[in-house]
Amino acid sequence: MTDRTPHSMVGTRGVVAAESELVAGAGERIFREGGNAFDAAAAACLACAVRHPDKNGVGGYLMAAVVLEGDSGRVWSLDANARAPAAAHESMYDVGPVGAGPKGTNEDEYDCSVADNANVHGPLAVAVPGQMAGIGALWERWGRLPWPRIVQPSLDLVADGFPFGEPLQASIAGLEAVIRRFPASAEHLLPEGRVPSPDDTWHPSGLELTLRRLAEAGWRDFYDGELGRAVADSVSVAGGVLTRQDMAAFEPGVTEPYRTRYRETEILGAVLPNGPLTVMQALNMLARFEPAPPSDVRFWHHAAEVLKLAWRDRLSYLGDPDFVDVPVERLLSEEYAAGRVEDLLRFPDHVDQRAFAAGGGRPETSHVSAADAEGNVVSATITQGNAFGSVFTVPGRGIVLGHGMCRLDPRPGRPNSVAGGKRPLNNVMTMVLRLPERDVALGMPGGRRIIAVGTLMARRIVDHGATSAEAALAPRLHVIGAEPLELQDTVDGGIAAGLEALGHRVQRVSRVGGHAAGAEFLRAGGGLRAGAGGRVAGL
Repeated sequence: MTDRTPHSMVGTRGVVAAESELVAGAGERIFREGGNAFDAAAAACLACAVRHPDKNGVGGYLMAAVVLEGDSGRVWSLDANARAPAAAHESMYDVGPVGAGPKGTNEDEYDCSVADNANVHGPLAVAVPGQMAGIGALWERWGRLPWPRIVQPSLDLVADGFPFGEPLQASIAGLEAVIRRFPASAEHLLPEGRVPSPDDTWHPSGLELTLRRLAEAGWRDFYDGELGRAVADSVSVAGGVLTRQDMAAFEPGVTEPYRTRYRETEILGAVLPNGPLTVMQALNMLARFEPAPPSDVRFWHHAAEVLKLAWRDRLSYLGDPDFVDVPVERLLSEEYAAGRVEDLLRFPDHVDQRAFAAGGGRPETSHVSAADAEGNVVSATITQGNAFGSVFTVPGRGIVLGHGMCRLDPRPGRPNSVAGGKRPLNNVMTMVLRLPERDVALGMPGGRRIIAVGTLMARRIVDHGATSAEAALAPRLHVIGAEPLELQDTVDGGIAAGLEALGHRVQRVSRVGGHAAGAEFLRAGGGLRAGAGGRVAGL
């Protein structure tokens, strides 16, 4: 192993890029014990659920992964998205107009309010949580080590205890009032009845019991066993609609991924209702233009205009394809991409100046990428939604449940509206890029900002030969269906001035999205490389 920094490294046996040092270290430990990239990614995702429970969790609502098998060359999409309980329906929330008070998920993303934020916090916000099933299925289908070995790094973490740290402490402090509404959450997250300090050591005893049960009984116990019954019963008693039947019936999906090409690179993305389709659409449109370097204002201008078009399609057409007729093949076709950018090709300096009020983009999500010397590559995104998801905790188990229901539109009659059994649309851009010389697993947290940043990262890797570390750490842009355009303050001032001269409404910001994570298999010599805004580890 050579050339290692906190954010990048080269390895020979296995590499993992993740949220933090402890999480990446769990993956490295698995490589040392003889595991493959899938074992390492599963263990790192589970460790992330322990170390960063505000961003994801054992009860997190989502895991989406793209898996490349080194021996066969096959690529798969693993979808462990939450599903709405069977009793859910599109009129289950009291929806009203946006008020004058503080703005949250409903106001930012759906331009409405919901009484008591019932779809965001509390038992009615809980759908069947998919993260545990995603971790389990990743290991079960492609892993090598015994399941208890996958759980052990997380068990050691809770047994030893760890400092809350500033980010987790800040999440708890910011949600203290909501946490205190739910006694089990207060017991779990407010030791001694108070907001912890960053230096306090946390020993989550309920979560330790849960992890021991998972190690002994297997991951499926979370759905059809003792743990699954505890999850469903606690939600039901508190007034939610989740049942034991909903939990026991849950199965993650393993299918062919979505595919497209960007120049000479094959792009493979997790299927709907996950987010890669929109990134792939944007890349299809950008392929109509000659590559421009990031030092050229056109690199940023073309990206902004194309992303507006892709977002309008996203908000108009996309939802769970089990419930909505989504024209996936058409949206990913070269003909459709050419038609969408026809005016921009004719008038390359044109700026669509429509205003857009919606916000969003709270980076309470995590991503793990891993690769090994056998050519196995995995990209996996895991999340609670916003911080601590529903903030509802299973008593005595330390399982904070994600709020999958708030990722469905609370307003009736829309592609992403609530329905029993429906999977919510999300923004994750979990992808694998197959370049002529390397395979790259790529992903990141960041809410709606994932789409734009993921598009820029892929362009840098394909058009400019960036490593995953260079792409993860590079300056960023974000725009949704219309302006303003967020431009990270690390972008050269001349670029900002050039965009404004064209007519863009530019907002300079310090951060756009969260820590990206990439892992690469280098085909020529079988080498490995990892890069992340968080941390990397490996052998």
